Amino acid sequence: MRYSNVLIMILAALLLSACNLSRDSQTDESLVTATGDASNGSKPIVTISSPESGEEVVINDDVFVSATATDSVGVTEVQLIVNNQIVKRVFSESVSGDKSMNVLLDYKPTAAGEITLQVIARRGSVASDPAELELTVRANQAQVTATLVPATNAPVIDPNDPTCRALVNTSLRLRSGPSTNTGIITVLPSGAVVPINGRLGDNSWWQVRYNSNIGWVAAEFTTIYGLCNGVPVVSSPVPPTQRPPNTPVPFPTATNVPPATFTPVPTDLIITRITGPENVTIPSGEGTTTVNYSVEISNIGGTRSGQFSNTMTILPGGSPLDLGVVGNLRSNETVLLSIDITFSTTGDFILRAQADSGNQVTELTEVNNTGTLNVQVGQAPDELTSE
Repeated sequence: MRYSNVLIMILAALLLSACNLSRDSQTDESLVTATGDASNGSKPIVTISSPESGEEVVINDDVFVSATATDSVGVTEVQLIVNNQIVKRVFSESVSGDKSMNVLLDYKPTAAGEITLQVIARRGSVASDPAELELTVRANQAQVTATLVPATNAPVIDPNDPTCRALVNTSLRLRSGPSTNTGIITVLPSGAVVPINGRLGDNSWWQVRYNSNIGWVAAEFTTIYGLCNGVPVVSSPVPPTQRPPNTPVPFPTATNVPPATFTPVPTDLIITRITGPENVTIPSGEGTTTVNYSVEISNIGGTRSGQFSNTMTILPGGSPLDLGVVGNLRSNETVLLSIDITFSTTGDFILRAQADSGNQVTELTEVNNTGTLNVQVGQAPDELTSE
């Protein structure tokens, strides 16, 4: 009987302990879930719908990448990255971002070979995991063995079409005037190509035609094609509140939209700085050493750059090395490129970085496109061995 009572007491203690463990476990789990929801700790999500990994493209042909970015708070920026270099950036029209953002990112490869393409969405400083694919760049169309599947919203860009037109990179509001304070006529989908009828003097807004609507779009969300030298400057419409009461709105005439010479403030690319070790040592017993350097390129001009290539050369005697391609560097914007340099001999060297090495951009001046860094390379002494 005594043993029976003891056994019952042990079983009761075990049951009570199990109940306590279960209750604590449930409490901890609910706290973790609540904390995660409250802190908005999740990252944006981005997916690429086209092209598909493994497809082939041709040098200097436009590649259009169709992607969708989502976030519970709001996506503020989407980046296209090729071989670890940012080549395209598209921002949300909204300061707080968009919960769903469809984008069409254009890129023009400049060299044959394999490229890794990534799309990253950002909510402020919070970045998504990259959506990634591989493409093969061929020297000409005859070398292509696989067919490129076009994006569902990709336009057909005729390089021989002289019409000045804008490619819409993301869903974009068509407004009644060149200001975010004016009314919204409709929303242009990403991938739409619209003719440009007019512009503001600083090229920050385009007047475009979409179907039967004529309105204004912010230029920073578009890519320009065609010949745009003859696009007229259009005076900004007078806001209704500035008109006297009962005054009829004048019908626009040719005198209200005078033609003007297209004289934008040119792009001006400079090498802001080159950073990396200035004293390098080749390890004992090794024939080479590899060091990473960063090159900062800024656009101090008044217009966006368009796409341009860059190189790094080891002087004396070195050949230009590919530093990466940059696309659409806006006025007063800076991009940071990086490159691994391998030294195989000792001595004094000069690293010379050159922006727009292919002369793809019309600039205010070309004399400030290079920057240099002096590097001294030595050999570490052989380690002493004891007998």
